[in-house]
Amino acid sequence: MDAVLLLLTVVVFKLLVLAPPFVIWRMRSRRATGWTVWRHRALALLGPGVFAFVSVVLLWLPSYSGQCGGWLGETSPCRGFGQFVAETTYWAAISLAIPALLGMLLGVAVMVVLMIRRRVSGPAA
Repeated sequence: MDAVLLLLTVVVFKLLVLAPPFVIWRMRSRRATGWTVWRHRALALLGPGVFAFVSVVLLWLPSYSGQCGGWLGETSPCRGFGQFVAETTYWAAISLAIPALLGMLLGVAVMVVLMIRRRVSGPAA
């Protein structure tokens, strides 16, 4: 079971890091303009992070056992399901922040490079 969780974690982190730049790169041939382009780019940059965050929280919520903590080995009784949800949400955000931000940064870098190439080679390229 631990190997499956490790593999799932690696896959989610790769998705978070590689999906935004790949989607931005694939969007280079679209001829849409204005608000549509920026909306699609924002969705490409933010979408994988939001999807992974919601998935991780929904994956952990059914494991409620009345104990909170446990991320670093310290468990204590919860004051209810609300505290468990709050802690799960907090730790999911903390664990996914760095890969998601790295993916967004790489996506923005790809977007900048594509914009520079378009300006240098002209609008026909």
